[in-house]
Amino acid sequence: MSTRPLVTIAIPAYKVRHLHESLASALSQTYENIEVVVVNDQSPDDVASVVSQFDDPRIRYFENRENIGKGDPSKNWNECLRLARGEWFCLLCDDDVYDARFVEELLRVSERYPQCDVLRSGVVMTDGEGRELSTYPVSPEFETVEQYLWDFFHSRRRQTIGEFMLRRSAIVQAGGYVNLPYAWGSDNLSIFHFALQNGIASTPLPLMIFRDSGENISSDCKHMDEKLMAFQEYIRLTKEMVRKEGFRRDLLPVLDDYYRRAAVAHMVGASAEDLWRIVRRPKAYHIGIKGVLKALLRRWFLSH
Repeated sequence: MSTRPLVTIAIPAYKVRHLHESLASALSQTYENIEVVVVNDQSPDDVASVVSQFDDPRIRYFENRENIGKGDPSKNWNECLRLARGEWFCLLCDDDVYDARFVEELLRVSERYPQCDVLRSGVVMTDGEGRELSTYPVSPEFETVEQYLWDFFHSRRRQTIGEFMLRRSAIVQAGGYVNLPYAWGSDNLSIFHFALQNGIASTPLPLMIFRDSGENISSDCKHMDEKLMAFQEYIRLTKEMVRKEGFRRDLLPVLDDYYRRAAVAHMVGASAEDLWRIVRRPKAYHIGIKGVLKALLRRWFLSH
């Protein structure tokens, strides 16, 4: 094995319930010229003891001096990126799992599409106990960002952040992961940016397990008022990209509609305190009275 790994699998670690399984899946790759970078973001749990259970020189363990990802986990994603040495970079969340073929298969994809900086596998979604809930829609073998945006905002694509393998030099040049409060939309917007020049190449094989454990920031209903503000910014920046790149203009109303539908859905699950803050200022959240009424009615039906 060469002294410099070809692929970095980075784990921004905070939760430990499934960390052993995540780390084991990274180390069990059939392609072995990898490093596994674990960055403990000042977790209240004993991350170090989980990592110490593995005697593997490919592991590089770091601890942040402070909890930099408290209000925006993408800050720790970028710290992982800074510490990486591989030509390719994968970000595996601390409760998700890779199939043993993940790296090997995506390297094969890179041989077919050598210009691509963004490679992607299929995804299986499970609950906190590992029971399968769904699989993400299969992507074509290659698509431009414009095509991806069109299908994504028509709900024909789903993504998380872990099913991608990214050319490290390209994402560093793009400025790294986009920072938004609570990383609300950071995963999507970052991939849009990274794939802007050379598109996305995919394998249909479901080689990443996304665990909807109930501990994910995406399933956490706290701070929903702040998250909706971040979601607005995500949509605004995506619209800015559409205009700047000369993408099809009919994407713009699609983005507005996507935001309104998502905002109503998030309001249904918001805490009573957050919901009250949103209801008091619906214009600030670009929801409107109709959206507020829809959310309130859905909450009422779900509670009865």
